[in-house]
Formats: sequence, C-alpha cells, structure tokens
Amino acid sequence: MTKHIAIITDFGMDDTYLGMMKAAIAGISPDARIIDLTHAIPPGDVQRAAFEAWRVRSYLPPETILLAVVDPGVGTRRRAIALKLPGLVCVGPDNGLFSFLLYSSAKYKAAELVKPRYQLQTISHTFHGRDIFAPAAAYLAQNIPLEDFGPITQELVRIPDPLLKDLGAGSIQGEIMHSDLFGNLITSIGRFDNTDDDLSFKPWIPSFPVRTLIAQEYEVLLPQGNVVPLGRTFGDAPKGEALAYIGSSNLLEIAINGGDAAKTLNLAPGDEIIFKLKG
Repeated sequence: MTKHIAIITDFGMDDTYLGMMKAAIAGISPDARIIDLTHAIPPGDVQRAAFEAWRVRSYLPPETILLAVVDPGVGTRRRAIALKLPGLVCVGPDNGLFSFLLYSSAKYKAAELVKPRYQLQTISHTFHGRDIFAPAAAYLAQNIPLEDFGPITQELVRIPDPLLKDLGAGSIQGEIMHSDLFGNLITSIGRFDNTDDDLSFKPWIPSFPVRTLIAQEYEVLLPQGNVVPLGRTFGDAPKGEALAYIGSSNLLEIAINGGDAAKTLNLAPGDEIIFKLKG
C-alpha cells in the first residue's frame, strides 16, 4: 500500500529547503504521496507546530507518516526521533513537537534516528530535515521497522501544557494560543461539541473534567476587562464587532466580523481569557 507523508515545517516557500527535503524522499521512496500541511509555522515556534500536528491528526489517512521539522535546536544534543502512535508515525526533533499528539494515547514507541544507513551520506549540522528526517520518513514509507533506526526510548521531551483551568462556578480559564491568517484567535479552551443549545465540553488537555454547558448563558472575558458574546458563526455579530464561537477544531475562538481580532483587540499568544457565565 502506498504511504502518505504529511509535512509540517517553518521553512516557508522562498527557499529550496522544502524542495530538497522532497527530493530526498523521492530518491528513496518515489511512490510515497506527499501532503503539504503547512510550511508557514512562525520560525522556531515549536508550540504552534505541536498544535497544528494535533489539529490535523484525525484528518490524515491511516498509517500516515507525519514529518514535522521545526527545529531551532538543530545541530545540538537534541535527539532525532521517529514516534509510533496508533495509526500514525511521526518523524522529527525530540523538542516537544509531538507533545499534544501524546495527549490522545498513552501507548507509543519511539526510536532514536542514529543508523547511518537510513540517512543521507553527508549530514549537515544545520539541515537535519533534509539529511536525517526526510530519509527516515521515506524509509518508514517502505515499512522499515521502527527498531531498525536506532535504540527504543520512552523518555520524550514535552513542552508545557497550554493553560486550561477550572475556576469553579462554571468558569474556565484559558489562553490565546495563536492567531490564524485572518486574525482569528484560537484559544486553549475546548474541545466542545455543539448539541442544540448545549455545549458538551470534552477537554483536549488531560486532567480536566468533562461537563455540559448551556451555550446561551456564556460569554468571554478578555484581559482588558471587556466582554465578548458567544455566537455560532461570524454573522452573529454586527460588521466590525467581536464575538466568540466554537471553531472548526472544536476549540473556543475569538473573531471580528470582517476584521482582524488579533490587531483590533490587541491580543497575543499567552494572554489569558475566561469563559464564564454571563453577569
């Protein structure tokens, strides 16, 4: 069966870095199908890459190889790894990039990528994406066993969990994680399932209770003290006005109808918000 290799990087499209990675894959596994997920991760933003890997997982074909290269520590003592999860294999630096994927499964196996036979002949100190990670993904697409790449390890680097805190009285505290191209702000509060007027809260971050909330009773408190109403879609707010809503990843998001919420509301990653009962 032809394998898919899905790629996330912070390389952008102006240079040939991405093209060289794809060329390395094609030279080893020419039948592999490439899925370009994004190459616009902010440079070195491991948390953003970890989030995008988590967000896309359920849409990837079974047994996809996720090749993720956001690697500010390239050339240092940080390890190169392949990580096997149920239905997914990940390849990239051991810098916390796969932290959020590990939320969904306590069962995993990881191997250090140290065997020269599964790397390019010459290894650059600054481009492991081409010389180590891309070849590993290509060989994994040929069903080379994980154990062949190097010693098995269970000790993986993890980045801190995003803020998700139960404040009592129905309130949930979270943080802005990032803004998308449109300036919509994605928060750490969720995941939610819409069921008529109810919101079924099934937290994506471990150790937080499941609960059912009545959507029409909630609003969002921003750091400056202003309050944003909860709606279903952008059109629920007048043009130029802010609203909160449950986004396509089932996380709480904040937008300006027809505008840029990140700029208009002056909010940035790490800013704390509260999802609370009205009043």
